[in-house]
Amino acid sequence: MAGEKVGSFYCWSWWSGGLRIYVASSEKGAHRVGLALKDEGDGCTYFHRRLSLENVEENKEKNRLLRSAVEAALRNRPVIRDIAMDVRATPFQWKAWRAIAEIPFGETRTYGEVAAWVGKAGGARAIGQAMGRNPLPLIFP
Repeated sequence: MAGEKVGSFYCWSWWSGGLRIYVASSEKGAHRVGLALKDEGDGCTYFHRRLSLENVEENKEKNRLLRSAVEAALRNRPVIRDIAMDVRATPFQWKAWRAIAEIPFGETRTYGEVAAWVGKAGGARAIGQAMGRNPLPLIFP
């Protein structure tokens, strides 16, 4: 947003089972998770290309909680849900993401079921669009 001070972002990346994981956090919390099948550079390069983040630095420790949550998801274990987040979203997107996160581990729901659950019966497409804009896949699976 115009005139808004942009803080620093801390990026990290690693390989896990043939998947390149990219994470970015700010002082406020988890910001983004990216997944790739090939090496697309370090975390700073990856996020600079996609998000035009200017104030980025490699920092494993600043991403410790986000990395732990991602690794839990990749190991089919319950994901840490109480990590701070620095994500911009509409109220509906937050509602959809939080509803998805409440689905018990190992179970699935259709977008139509989630839409009804959040009070938007017939809103499967809206849930799908919210999930398509999900900046933290594996956190909000």
